[in-house]
Amino acid sequence: MRAKLNRAFTLVEILIVVVILGILAAVVIPQFVNASDEAQVGNVETQLRTLRTQIQLFRAQSDSNDFPELVEGEADGAVAWEPMITAQLLQAAPVNPRTNSSEITATDETGVTGMDTAMADTDVGWFYNVETGEIWAASFNENYRDPNDDDTGEPWPSGDE
Repeated sequence: MRAKLNRAFTLVEILIVVVILGILAAVVIPQFVNASDEAQVGNVETQLRTLRTQIQLFRAQSDSNDFPELVEGEADGAVAWEPMITAQLLQAAPVNPRTNSSEITATDETGVTGMDTAMADTDVGWFYNVETGEIWAASFNENYRDPNDDDTGEPWPSGDE
């Protein structure tokens, strides 16, 4: 009689495969966990660059050489961004992806102080100084890559993740 050959995996072989898959998952999954935050950071940085450029362009095209009057408006931002949309510098009110708002808050702050004020607020989309044309994203730390900044490595305010 011929001996019957069993062609199956042993328990040890299956355990080895499971361990290898577990190791691969432990290495790969953490790389995707921060993908959403990194996408939001890139989105906010791009929007800020665009807004700052468009504000300067508005001023250059203005007969009075003034920055746009972006007043505090409704939560949808339609009223606040109207001068920029009318001048065809923006197609629609920009939405801060972190706060999900396009509302603008006027501020007299400038420079780092203005950025710190904006970083602490999570209720509006943007902070804008009409005198200097400076604009900041609410709830976003622009200096998170600066090694001299207290919040280095933290694009979002502490405790707001």
